[in-house]
Amino acid sequence: MKRKLLVIGIGSIGKRHISNFKKYFKEIYILDNRPDRLKEACSLFNITGHFQSLNKALSFTNYDTCLICTPPSSHLGIALKCVQKGIPIFIEKPLGMSCKGWKQVSDICKRKKLVNYVAYCHRFINYTNDFLKILKNKKKIGKIYSINLNWCSYLPNWHPHEKYTNFYMAKKEQGGGALLDDSHGIDLIRYFFGEVKKVSARIYNLSELKLTSDDSFYGFFEMKNNAVVQIKFELFSRINDISITIHTSNGTFIWDRVNHQIVMKEKNKKIKIKRYKLNNLMNMYTDQTKFYFNLLKKNKKHFNTIEDALNTQKIIDKCFLSSKKRRIVNV
Repeated sequence: MKRKLLVIGIGSIGKRHISNFKKYFKEIYILDNRPDRLKEACSLFNITGHFQSLNKALSFTNYDTCLICTPPSSHLGIALKCVQKGIPIFIEKPLGMSCKGWKQVSDICKRKKLVNYVAYCHRFINYTNDFLKILKNKKKIGKIYSINLNWCSYLPNWHPHEKYTNFYMAKKEQGGGALLDDSHGIDLIRYFFGEVKKVSARIYNLSELKLTSDDSFYGFFEMKNNAVVQIKFELFSRINDISITIHTSNGTFIWDRVNHQIVMKEKNKKIKIKRYKLNNLMNMYTDQTKFYFNLLKKNKKHFNTIEDALNTQKIIDKCFLSSKKRRIVNV
């Protein structure tokens, strides 16, 4: 067990992380600029101390790690202050608003040998990794013709307890919007198929939702292995569709996060469906927590470092540029 944990940002994901991390830490400190959130967290958890100022929190004591659970617009400034103090960092995705400034944070982590991790947690779903095993079976898959990724949901349903217009997702200046927040999908494309070579993207605000951020993103990726990927992120879909469909010379293969299943239709064979449960999805948070805690104990090489997440952030940046310039952009 480690001794001291600092959680910065006590919204829904911050509270979820406190619930998961509390078994690994003797003392939990929290930071948020909203007194109501601090009061709520103190009523729910055994909180050692709470702050509304980052400087006061960092000067109060030494922490074994810090969880950064604030809107993306504040990630970089918080992360830089934490690593300068020698604190390992866990950062909620996306990494930030852009790639700018993150190499400095990564370099400090390398120099000080600090654990650093970006929470693209879908890599911890068991059926994500079962799907990855299928993809690695080249004899089973054959030649990949096309990849289609949909990440579509209805933003007002995300947090029923609060108005969606108060949620950072609705605010461009805080790093909300379909492309940044649904970048889990881009991370999974990299996880499954490798790195992206070129992007063509269009980013819109198409619906009547009251957002200053984008509500939709449509992209076409050319991978370094020459596979092609079509991507759709939408925040106005009344029916959830979070899936990856792969058409190959040997059939069609689907990763389905909504129905918790893998669907396979190989040539000359019947459709095969491997079903999972909701718990298999939700366990990604506890499995990620355990993974990160073990990193703190062993400080070994791992995926989803800042350096690795910069590859996802770079694709996001290039998608914004492609949409602005209305042209294909090299990654």
